[in-house]
Amino acid sequence: MHSIPIQLSGNHACILGASSDLGMAVAKILSDAGLRLTLSACSENGISRITSAFPAATILELNLEKIARSAILDTGTTVDAALGTIDSPDYLVDCMQSDFEAFIAGADPADIAQYMEINITGRAICLRHISRMMLANRFGRCVFISSTAAALPNSGQGFYAASKLAGEALYQNLGVELGGRGVTSCSLRLGYVQSGRGNKFIENNPQAVTRSPAKRAVSSGEAAWTVAFLLSDDARMINGTSITMDGGLTACK
Repeated sequence: MHSIPIQLSGNHACILGASSDLGMAVAKILSDAGLRLTLSACSENGISRITSAFPAATILELNLEKIARSAILDTGTTVDAALGTIDSPDYLVDCMQSDFEAFIAGADPADIAQYMEINITGRAICLRHISRMMLANRFGRCVFISSTAAALPNSGQGFYAASKLAGEALYQNLGVELGGRGVTSCSLRLGYVQSGRGNKFIENNPQAVTRSPAKRAVSSGEAAWTVAFLLSDDARMINGTSITMDGGLTACK
């Protein structure tokens, strides 16, 4: 087997939602490459997981709901305090996503509002904060972890799909707006992934994976190495777009 090196000109990566299996796998690759890490999670268990695995990293507990509401209720002081420990990253990997499945007609209005507040408003505010630091340095590379549900949602995934489409739009426009000033961005649409919540779904719905021409799910390692490539110098012209990694699932009728 031949090893092809990935060139990374920057030295600091921020991974939001780093306690997920994919976030942990990406963090391991970037840590092994010698990058300094800032890692976030939204729960005590998540913080404990990333702290144990990456003791040298800067660890940030990030409550997107609080950030979104603080932006409305105060002058931004709370937002700045929450995000202030993120110190000028060269790379951003956004794995953040809360879990909410419900039928459109049956969902509770308060749950809808909270979910969108976290996954759209909170994400947008985080991206604003980090992209401004990248812009000041005239260097940055961002990858948003999306899902094929953005194009082909299952029943009950309407809100999830909407939040992923909104995230793709934010990252696409970031690349459009700042691509000429050294900051580029793309989204990675993943199909069924053999990790985290994906494992439970695959166990309960094994027939879903067989619909893919590859006849299996994407592994977290495969997804992580693809993210690393998309961060690399050789991928900087992949900008303002979404790339699908699903074994051919969405190519089928």
